Formats: sequence, C-alpha cells, structure tokens
Amino acid sequence: MDKLADFYQVSVVLTGYNRSRLMATGIGEEYFEVLTSLVPGKIIDELFICSRALAHEYKGEALNEKFREQILSNDRLGPVARNILKMWYLSLWYQLPQSWRETYGVPSQTPGKYQDVDFVISENAYIQGLVWPALGSHPMGAKQPGYGTWAFKPGEEITRINLGTDHPVSDIEEGNLS
Repeated sequence: MDKLADFYQVSVVLTGYNRSRLMATGIGEEYFEVLTSLVPGKIIDELFICSRALAHEYKGEALNEKFREQILSNDRLGPVARNILKMWYLSLWYQLPQSWRETYGVPSQTPGKYQDVDFVISENAYIQGLVWPALGSHPMGAKQPGYGTWAFKPGEEITRINLGTDHPVSDIEEGNLS
C-alpha cells in the first residue's frame, strides 16, 4: 500500500468520515505533506502499519476501540494521530508536546516551509476543515451558507417550503457531501 492511502485509512478511523468525503475536501495531500515533513518517517511507518493491522482484524466500533487502545493511548503514536485529527477538523498543526519531542526526537524542520510550531495549514485547509459541517456552519468570510438561509436560526431545518417551493432541499444542495 502506498503511504498516502495509509494516511487516508488512518484519517477515516480518526475522523469518522469515509475516504471519498475526505478526498473531496482536496486537502488530504497537503495534510500528508505537513505530516511527513515534520514527523520522523519511522514513526509514521509504525502508525500506518499498526493502523493497517487493526483495520484488517477489526471493523466498526471494535476497530474504534482498538484504535483508541493501541494508537491514541500510545505515548509515541498518540500525539501524531491526534495531530492528524486536528488537521482534518481544525486545519491546524499543533506543536508536538515537549515530552514527545524529548523522548522521540525533535520533529523534522523543513526550512522555509513547515516548522513544528502551531500554525494554520493553509487558507484552503481552513475553508475545507471538517469542523464546519460538524457544527452545521460555514467558515466566516469564505463560504456562503446559501441564498435565503440568513432568515433561519442556526440548526433550523431549511426546506424549499421555507424558501418558497414545496420540495425538501437535498444534502448536496445544503453542501453536505457525506
């Protein structure tokens, strides 16, 4: 398996979104580049091998439970996996914990590009962050919520009836791709 495919497989378990939904954001490769630029390759390989083995043996909630036990609770792999999750939802890279850096080595520093400090991955990553659909919202100043939606309270169901027609608005029209 190629490493980008492994990255998506880990991301599916972490985020709860399917691979197609994650790929549709258009930012997976950028997140993968950040990860591989900052985290030592042997640790990334270990994360991917462990994740692949768990996905082969477990499915559904059992996979989630084993993933928490063996990866998220692991001193070496847990901080890396949590940073992957934070990238997908918040579009941020958080500096790895000092204790992790002392034990497993200072992450790679890519001159002129990525440093292991807190930073927003990119403008597009911010726009595509999974936090927005999770909140039923949109990134301020970047994506508009849709014509007429300003008349409704946050979380209120929007249908064509409310907008002056008699057909429900589909998930695709609302911007939900999952």
